Amino acid sequence: MLKAAGTPSDGVDDARDDDQGIAPAPARVLAVDDDDAVRTLVRHVLRGYEVIDFDRPDAALAALRGGLVPDLILSDVQMPVMSGFELHVEVRRIAHLRSVPYVYLTALDRRDDVRRGMGLGADDYLTKPFRPDELRASVEARLERRRALLGAPDEAAPRGLVFVTLGGLSLTAGDERLTWEAKRAVLLLAYLLDQDGTARVAQVRADLLEPGTAPNLIHVLTSRLRKTLGELGTVSVVDDAVHLTLATEVAWDAATFGRLAERALTVRQPDALEAALALYGGPSLGAFDGPWVDAHRARLDDLHVALLEAAVEVAPDPVERQRAEARLAQAFAD
Repeated sequence: MLKAAGTPSDGVDDARDDDQGIAPAPARVLAVDDDDAVRTLVRHVLRGYEVIDFDRPDAALAALRGGLVPDLILSDVQMPVMSGFELHVEVRRIAHLRSVPYVYLTALDRRDDVRRGMGLGADDYLTKPFRPDELRASVEARLERRRALLGAPDEAAPRGLVFVTLGGLSLTAGDERLTWEAKRAVLLLAYLLDQDGTARVAQVRADLLEPGTAPNLIHVLTSRLRKTLGELGTVSVVDDAVHLTLATEVAWDAATFGRLAERALTVRQPDALEAALALYGGPSLGAFDGPWVDAHRARLDDLHVALLEAAVEVAPDPVERQRAEARLAQAFAD
């Protein structure tokens, strides 16, 4: 049996794949702090993880924009050039990093600072000096939640499409980022996924296109979407209906968020609510409008607010309630 990626080693030879004899790569933690002593301590406490550390937040941001993808970000607040709060905002603008857990590790313990950090969507807010077991527990819990949200696919299995529309727009297959000639072709993908792969041409025009658009625009968009997908799927117009057939699985963050949110609001347990909230990166398909887009976006935004309100109601202690209230207030302020 494979050991779950990101579980720190205890010094004993970890369980390994019986056939390959290879353990999965450890989870990658990005630590940002201008204090050398703190970074050294973090590397020691989190031994067993792959810890990549930076002493400047602007350098860390440049690496993230350049393609570095951590499993968790651990950040101080008071640093040169930009604060940890500012770094957090910039990280969340990178579409494929929106669901990466962000944990503050800082000496700032004033209530207003905690509220600001949690209001930005932090997954945890730890204050210095910190206990090693407290840091390990926080990191383990956030990584475990992330694994549960993303699933734990077989490392040998091919990776399917990953479609991001919450707070950004991206489409990737494995390590390849797919490109498109027209954004509305990707909008058509979202619509067809929402319609279980098939929709009448007349309904597509009514839901997605402005009145008076060229009659052949649906055919143009299906052609461009087909080009974007390549061997990963086909899009065709048959019997006055648009059909989408994918040759691989697709993970659409908006759909996953919707399912988890509805389930969490049913059970109303703190962990379930937090797991759903961790997936929300911002309004879905923000660059588009139209009847279907407006209804789709409004539904997810309503679920987000409902989750925030429920998190306040079921908070297990005053500190967690304070954090939940700060997030809710921030959501209404945005």
